Amino acid sequence: MGAVCLFATLNSIGCASSSRSSKPPETTASSPGTTSTRHDSPAPGTVAYDKSVFSSLFDNHGTITRSVREIDGGIEATTESSDPAVAALLQDHINAMKDRLETGRRIRQWDPIYVAMFDEGKLIKLDIERTPTGIRVRETSTDPKVVDLIRAHGVVVSSFVREGPEEAGKEHAVPDSAKR
Repeated sequence: MGAVCLFATLNSIGCASSSRSSKPPETTASSPGTTSTRHDSPAPGTVAYDKSVFSSLFDNHGTITRSVREIDGGIEATTESSDPAVAALLQDHINAMKDRLETGRRIRQWDPIYVAMFDEGKLIKLDIERTPTGIRVRETSTDPKVVDLIRAHGVVVSSFVREGPEEAGKEHAVPDSAKR
């Protein structure tokens, strides 16, 4: 899974690697001829790390494009950015969310759609494909209620891309067709 090193400000998004393992502090150029070592960056896989990725994605939503199409059993979503650092964040984010879904490490538990997604996590299959500028995800289930939930979640994520931080604080209802 792709790890991305985040630095103190949004405009200084750092390196990407092919695993989500914790790395030693990054040494970065602060200004010509100087370097600084970041010891305060949250570790990959932590809530703090994932929140920093969410925040960066929300703040950079204007550089992100997303298309979603319904497929048998769910959706296929392609989410990309012309900014290579944001594209790396997208790739990291989906891998982190797949891991969270598979292990039950919940986030956004104040938002009904996310409560439902984690409740049904064992019935959701994610197939992830990296693109040169982001990610393509096939999110499916064999349970019709979960299929409706997946599609509703896809709409919510698209609203995050469209609206950015303004959408982040909103709660999102679970459609009646997806309720147990």
